[in-house]
Amino acid sequence: MKINKLTNPQKIVAIIALAMAAAVSFLISLPPINAPVSMTNSEKKIVTREVELQVNATEVRDHISAPIQTKTATVAVAAKLPAITSWQMGGVKASVPAIPLNERISAYAVVELDQHPANLPAAGQQILLPMLNGQKIIANVESVNTNPNGDYSWSGHVDGYGTDYPVVMTYGEHSIFATITTPDGSYSMESLDGVGWLYKNPAEVELSTPGTKDYLEVNAIQ
Repeated sequence: MKINKLTNPQKIVAIIALAMAAAVSFLISLPPINAPVSMTNSEKKIVTREVELQVNATEVRDHISAPIQTKTATVAVAAKLPAITSWQMGGVKASVPAIPLNERISAYAVVELDQHPANLPAAGQQILLPMLNGQKIIANVESVNTNPNGDYSWSGHVDGYGTDYPVVMTYGEHSIFATITTPDGSYSMESLDGVGWLYKNPAEVELSTPGTKDYLEVNAIQ
C-alpha cells in the first residue's frame, strides 16, 4: 500500500478543521443562557444560610433601638405626681389669726394658705407640710372624702414611717383644720379665711385639769 504524505497546506487545513470541530462540540455541550442553573444540596444550604444571616442582622438592628424608646415611655408613665404645699409660714407682716390661741400652747407660728384651692389633694399625691423651726414633713395622701356638709378631707401618713404617724386635713367653707402626728409629738393647724396657727399640741397631762376643756373651738366669722 502506498501512503501519500500530506503537504504542508493540507496539514494546515486538517488542523483548522479539527479545531473547528472541537469548538462546535464544546458550544453544543453548554446549557442555554436562560436555563436555570442546577445546584447541589451543599450549594443550596450555603445560599440559604447567607439569606438567614442577612434577615437576622436586620432584626437585630431594629431590636436594638426599640428598647430605648420603650424605656423612655415607661419612665414617663411611672413618674410621681408633684408634691404640693399645704400652707406657707406667715411673714413678718402676716395678719394675726382671728382664732384665739390656747394659753397652754407654747410652740406655735402663723401660717397662710389658700382657703379655696383650685386643686384639692388627691389620693396618691404627696403633700409638703412646713413645720416649726424650719422643718418640713412629706405626707402621702391615701384616701379622700367629701362630707355631707360639703367639707373635703384627706387622710394619709408621714412619708418614710409606714402607717405609724397619721395625718388628716379638712377643708371647710371658711376654716381649714389639720392634725399631724410626728416622731417628736403631734401638731395641729387651724385657720380661718386663709390665716391661722400651726402649733404643737400640749402634753395630755396639761389638758387634764378638772373643769377645763381639752379642745379648741373654731367659730366661723359671719
